[in-house]
Amino acid sequence: MTALFLGTGTSVGVPMIGCDCPVCRSDDPRDHRLRSGFLLCEDGFHLLIDTSPDFREQALRHRIARVDAVLLTHSHVDHLFGLDDLRRFNVVQKAPIPVYATPETHRDIRRIFAYLFTPSIPGAFLPDIDFRPVEAGTMFDAGPFRVTPFDVPHGISRTVGYRIEANGRSLGYASDCKTFPEEAFRAVEGVDAMVLDALRVSPHPSHLSLGESAAVLARIGAPQSFFTHLSHDFFQDELAARYAPVRPAYDGLEFEV
Repeated sequence: MTALFLGTGTSVGVPMIGCDCPVCRSDDPRDHRLRSGFLLCEDGFHLLIDTSPDFREQALRHRIARVDAVLLTHSHVDHLFGLDDLRRFNVVQKAPIPVYATPETHRDIRRIFAYLFTPSIPGAFLPDIDFRPVEAGTMFDAGPFRVTPFDVPHGISRTVGYRIEANGRSLGYASDCKTFPEEAFRAVEGVDAMVLDALRVSPHPSHLSLGESAAVLARIGAPQSFFTHLSHDFFQDELAARYAPVRPAYDGLEFEV
């Protein structure tokens, strides 16, 4: 199972608009963080997690030739608003694309992308999406991947994390969460890799701070552990040195699970 970080930044990205801090002015490309996106590949099947507003740029940057299925974590702008860009993959693949999400996220999609659900002009260039509901604890298959969703609190809302298995390997992914409940720990028990929210140094009302995330990752104990959804609090090199063997993810980081 090959994994690729498409975007590792918080909702405003890094550099931030109007910010002149040292990280936002950094010359290290690893300190430049697009909004969240993650791609898994197994046996030629490409499984995308989230469609950020930067998804078009991410797809072009990494020469993504196909998207066979999508997992959505929740409906916040920084994880959803690239959904329309799936239509190019419909053209290339000549097929609808399954998009898995909770009923709550599907309701938000119907409101935000209402044009996908109303009669359109024949031949209109619209995404062809096969919406499929998910529920925490209910396993399903997406191509060669076996996927188990689990709930994590995200401030006043909830986010879905995913345990993803293929070819004897497993990965846990939870990009936006304030706490990691016992049910979530059970869901990711024994994973080979874990990717987890680590927004900033100081506490945040809807995200894990760096210290909180490190404690959760230590308890999970995955052989490969990664911080993601990072703000401009961090230089890549400094964070990597401080928390090894946990790795701060960066845009374009690819690894084998």
